[in-house]
Amino acid sequence: MAPKSLDRFSTARLLAERLTASHLPNLRQMDQNELFMAHLGGVRDEAGTRAYFNMNVAHWEEHGFGLWMLRDGQDGTVIGRAVLRHLDVDGVDEVEIGYGFLPDFWGQGLATEVARACVGIGLERLQLRSVVAITLPTNVASRRVMEKARLTYERKISHQGIPHLLFRVGQDRATS
Repeated sequence: MAPKSLDRFSTARLLAERLTASHLPNLRQMDQNELFMAHLGGVRDEAGTRAYFNMNVAHWEEHGFGLWMLRDGQDGTVIGRAVLRHLDVDGVDEVEIGYGFLPDFWGQGLATEVARACVGIGLERLQLRSVVAITLPTNVASRRVMEKARLTYERKISHQGIPHLLFRVGQDRATS
């Protein structure tokens, strides 16, 4: 039996909804924010945002999960995004979790909250053997979020030609 739709989910303080065309202005806002994009490859131009949007919509259509826009549970304002999507790691198809919040919402535990939810969706609802997360070695805050979400450091990898750290949770822990 297929898992029930993953178009929406919620946590204690967040509402997550599947990426749609109505979210393009929110994506542009995030993609133009230097602090938001500092660990995500840098600010994107409009064409870059459109390509990112199209890639994520295609992922949803192919896999039934992907990028969610995150709203504040109290007032409904879009404050970030989270993702559960396929990622090639050294030639191996993995499923990664990811998260990002506008700077005004940093330091409130929201990233940990949504990372834990994404881990649960991956392992429990999708019945994946493991999920991974990657970060730049300099992104100490993201590493802490990963650890709080039960992911453990596995190894160094290269992602898009840039050194990253790979974290994992689940049954497929590689030895390093």
